[in-house]
Order: sequence, then structure tokens, then C-alpha cells
Amino acid sequence: MKILYYTSTGNNLFIAKHFGGDLISIPQLVKANEFNIEDDAVGIIFPVFFATSPKLIREFVEKVNIKTDYLFLITSYGRDGDQNALRIMKETFNKRGINVNYTNSVLMVDNFLPVFDMADEIELKKDLNIIDEIEKIKDDILAKKEYILDKELFTDVENIEVVLETTMTEKYHIQVGEDCSGCEVCTKVCPRGNIELIDEKPYFGDTCDFCLGCIHHCKTHTLTINDEANPNERYRNPNIKLSEIIKSNWQRV
Repeated sequence: MKILYYTSTGNNLFIAKHFGGDLISIPQLVKANEFNIEDDAVGIIFPVFFATSPKLIREFVEKVNIKTDYLFLITSYGRDGDQNALRIMKETFNKRGINVNYTNSVLMVDNFLPVFDMADEIELKKDLNIIDEIEKIKDDILAKKEYILDKELFTDVENIEVVLETTMTEKYHIQVGEDCSGCEVCTKVCPRGNIELIDEKPYFGDTCDFCLGCIHHCKTHTLTINDEANPNERYRNPNIKLSEIIKSNWQRV
């Protein structure tokens, strides 16, 4: 079983590690220009961004050639949008002649700083039986259960994912302060390789996924975002090391 995953603050790597199998970072596949995947079972594990998947994942799904008897899609989400993200990805695969056998989602901490206070979000989600939910899904996968998540979306606005992504990325912007230590962590956790350090200060390109990993992992709070709910709190899945996220995402050749 091959597990293809995308992670910025560790939630989806946490899910992937529970599933086991051969764990493969999607950003590293893209960096290596590797788009041929074959196994008896293949899974894609990703977060919900703006009621869809991250841009890098959408681009990957349009290119990847998957040969498998069983393809499953799992997404982590903070409030809603999981059903829409899974539907869009499933439809993309179906249009390419690739069958999806199973889709499901896991409720976890949402790391979107402009909307959620991380301290409140962590407190709110602390009693969730996340491991139990992951294990139930894992049992389904091992049994090769056929299942497509079907639940009502939070809105009937057409193409809500486009509306959300456009509105949010126009309204909110990553800001660079003056206290950069030159640690380069932001450049290493970026799944796009969109950040480089110039004259001891991070500079951003134009391929940002808005995963906010750079902000969450910034040791000096040099990186922030306008109108944060709580600029003093950051998040990383407590079961995942920073080094694991760097290994998953670092794009340096």
C-alpha cells in the first residue's frame, strides 16, 4: 500500500503514519517529477483548504497516473468543506478514467490563523477521539470497503471553493517582520519551495498554497498574517516533529 500525503503542520502526516504502508510526500514526488504510482492499494491524504484541496494537490491530481485496484482519498478538516474537497478530487480522477473506491474525512485542529484562535481551537478539539476515527477508517481500507462520503455541504453557493479561495487570499497576506534569525525553517517547510532567504530576510514567490506552515513554524514570530485571531499562538501536531515536516516538504535540490 502506498500513501501519498501533503502536510504543513503535521495533521495529515499523523494520519498517514497511522495507516502505515509506504509513505510518500506529494511535494517530493512533484519535485522529482514522479507521476507514475502503482500498487494494490493507493491512498491520498490531504487537508481541506477553502473547501477544496491545496493548489499543489489539485495540480498533482491532474497529472498523476495511478494504477491500483483500490484508490482511497482521506482529508482532514476543521469545520466543514471536507465533502466538497473529496467530491472535487473524485470527479477529477473520474474524468481521467481513474476510479475512486473510498472517501472519508477526519475532524482535527484547523490551522487557519485569520479565522481560528489556535489556543481556543486546540482546547475545543482536545477531547476528540481522533485515533479511534483514524483506526475505523484504516479498518475500512484494509477490508477494501467501497464507500463515498455523502453529507450536506454548509452552503448552496455554487463553486464555493473558488469564492472562498479568491476572497481569502485577496483579504489576507503573509507579513514579514524585522526579527528574522536566519534559521531558514520557513524555506524548509514550504511544500512549494516558494520562500528563499535574501539578506537574512524571507522573500516569497508567487506559488504560495496558503498552507501557513511558514508562519506556524517560525521560531521568532517574524512571519505573521494580517488580522490574526490570536498572533501569539501557533500550531503543530504534537505527535509530529518539525524535522519530519521538513523532510516531507523541503524543495532544495
